[in-house]
Amino acid sequence: MGKLVCIGGGEVPRMKDGVRLPYETREIDEEIVRLSNKKNPNLLFIGTASSHSEEYFSVIKKIFEDLGCTVSNLDLLGKDIDIETVKEDIFRTDIIYVGGGNTKFMLEKWRELGVDKILQQAYEKGIVCSGLSAGSYCWFRYNYDLLEGIGVINAINCVHYEQKGKAAREKFYQVIQQKQLDGIALDNCVALEIVDGQCKIIKSNKDKNAYRITYQDGKWIEEIL
Repeated sequence: MGKLVCIGGGEVPRMKDGVRLPYETREIDEEIVRLSNKKNPNLLFIGTASSHSEEYFSVIKKIFEDLGCTVSNLDLLGKDIDIETVKEDIFRTDIIYVGGGNTKFMLEKWRELGVDKILQQAYEKGIVCSGLSAGSYCWFRYNYDLLEGIGVINAINCVHYEQKGKAAREKFYQVIQQKQLDGIALDNCVALEIVDGQCKIIKSNKDKNAYRITYQDGKWIEEIL
């Protein structure tokens, strides 16, 4: 069985409109590193969803180097991608961290290259698999927009849940009912951890939550995990 950490969202320390944003996911990131069971693990960042933003990578690199990792970047947008080299890079790392951004673009690119299947195998090999926002969606069967992910978790995911308006939540509920699958909603600063089939919730903000949402006997049930 694998190790998986899906993060609902949260800021990382970067500059935006001249202001340095706070670091909101420290406790979750520390748990990701701990799961590797190594003092100085190798971490592979996959930033396809952000079109491999160098700024984004530099922030993630600093965060995880400060946590003891050796951090490298897997760029999947070059002209001459050698899928065997990609596979080797993925299989020899200890931690995979998938960044946020455009989920649809990311999944289409992965399927075009066959990276989705390699990431499934990486999970099965016991490599720590993780990600934030789009990097959470990718591990589920679907997201609330009905984009189909890798399917490690046979459920429907909605991230940034506390920020979703009425229309987005109704869409999420409709997909749950249509697909007859559980919904897993994650606020920012909250992550779902699955290790060897056992689930737990990690928080870097005690006031935020994760929810399991089901449709049973004509009623909606939303429970805090």
